[in-house]
Amino acid sequence: MAYPLAHIINSTAFAASGTVHYASAFCSNDNFSIAAHGQWTASSRGVCLITEISVTVYVNGSPVNATPYTSSGTSYSQFAVVQTGPNSFAVTRMTTAVDNVDLGELEPDPVENQK
Repeated sequence: MAYPLAHIINSTAFAASGTVHYASAFCSNDNFSIAAHGQWTASSRGVCLITEISVTVYVNGSPVNATPYTSSGTSYSQFAVVQTGPNSFAVTRMTTAVDNVDLGELEPDPVENQK
């Protein structure tokens, strides 16, 4: 059973590079470079758990270390580089939101004199 390939989206306006670190000595880490608003997908993964994704973002040519994603070992595969402040960045796991859920018709709360 192989895990899904690591996939990283760079949602920033700056180029970035980094490393996907895997849990086992039998797994080779993956180095990557991503253009601004670009994405990268690993070419292999096998049964390797991800323990860290470290990224350097190049702001007008100056390197800025992003807060890395860290885990004791995850099978998750979807990550993003996001800007968290004027000159700060982080790597985060991407999750999927519930799509098009019909919540029915919502009624407004009653006003005080209707309670």
